Amino acid sequence: MSRTIVALSTAVGRSAIAVVRMSGDDCVEIAKKIFSPFPCQPNLLKPGVLKTRNFDEHAMCVYFAAPRSYTGEDVVEFHCHGGTAVPQAVIEACLDSGAVMAQNGEFSKRAFINGKQNLTNAEGIIEMIDAETVSAAKAGANLLENKLGQRVVQLQQTLLDVLSACEAALDYPEEDLELPTAEQVRRQIDDVCGALDGIISTSALGKVAKYGIDVAIVGAPNVGKSSLLNALLGSNRAIVSSVKGTTRDTLCESVFYRDIKFNFVDTAGLHDTADEVEAEGIRRAKVAADSADVILYLVEDPSDDTSFPSNKPVIKIYNKSDLYSPPALKQNQLAISAKSGDVEQLKETLYKLFNAGDIQNSDLLITNQRHLSCLRQTADILREGSPQDTLDVISSRIRRAWEKLGEITGTDAQEDVINNIYSKFCLGK
Repeated sequence: MSRTIVALSTAVGRSAIAVVRMSGDDCVEIAKKIFSPFPCQPNLLKPGVLKTRNFDEHAMCVYFAAPRSYTGEDVVEFHCHGGTAVPQAVIEACLDSGAVMAQNGEFSKRAFINGKQNLTNAEGIIEMIDAETVSAAKAGANLLENKLGQRVVQLQQTLLDVLSACEAALDYPEEDLELPTAEQVRRQIDDVCGALDGIISTSALGKVAKYGIDVAIVGAPNVGKSSLLNALLGSNRAIVSSVKGTTRDTLCESVFYRDIKFNFVDTAGLHDTADEVEAEGIRRAKVAADSADVILYLVEDPSDDTSFPSNKPVIKIYNKSDLYSPPALKQNQLAISAKSGDVEQLKETLYKLFNAGDIQNSDLLITNQRHLSCLRQTADILREGSPQDTLDVISSRIRRAWEKLGEITGTDAQEDVINNIYSKFCLGK
């Protein structure tokens, strides 16, 4: 018998409506004690009066009968007035009648336990809630729709078929069975590794979808770095001055372009200095460049043929193009005037540089570090060993890979992994 849990499922704070959710064996009986008239059938939203300790609340109630509910248990929801006091009073009425407060993620954890979702579904819910862009929401929706889970199950089934054949060859060598050779098994393992590599490769776009693109703006003092940041943001966020060394620290701001977030970092001007504070700012500028996904290297002299040393993509920008005729531009070079605010071409260049448009056409993107780690470890396990390995050694490796892959969906997940995932949920989820 499961205890009946209760929590607020909508955001805390001033709002028109709040939803209080209960789940468990006694939730219908508890609801009948405090709400009247109780709905005569499941899935029917019924208006009525909900009795709290100090006042009667005019609310609506709906219940979902097990197993056709989010948690797989009986679920009751009260739709009441929003704010702080009213939802809290409704929760207290439920507690007074026998419910207990839910733990973080307990509703979704029960859904997992009752077979209503797997771990990737749950993580898809988290990613949709946390999404700041359409691309991030789409990646979360794909998880929620179990697209990664389906692919994982397919690969697990392939490994299981190979494992079964290996163990049959080992356990029943005297039987007249058509069994694989070690070389055939290795080829099948190579196919699975190729499929894993393909999924892993989507993590680059997945990072862009979820976190955006980190862009460091670097260059000598007074080349217009802060002016460029202001133009990109469409506001005067950074101080602009003709005095050298105005920017002495990194300044980070984000802007949304189409369906992607750009995280721009304005930095201190790069030059030799004996000033201790300026030197620290320059050090931080180099750190920002090292950690960025792409670097915007600004110069103001049309004859400047220098480059910024980095293993990251670098876009060289000839700024202040309104003051001179820009040179013949090469690949990854632009001439702009930050002062004029015309930076749409730069945003589009960044967007195309990372193939961000492909995100909306992708059904599967790896955006979760846990998933990426499991996929990489699975591939590493399968690639262990040598061509001289016998079937019993290969069989053991396949079993370990199957188990590691299963951690993604919860097929063989350790309890601490499951608890860690569901602890990230809000109380009413």
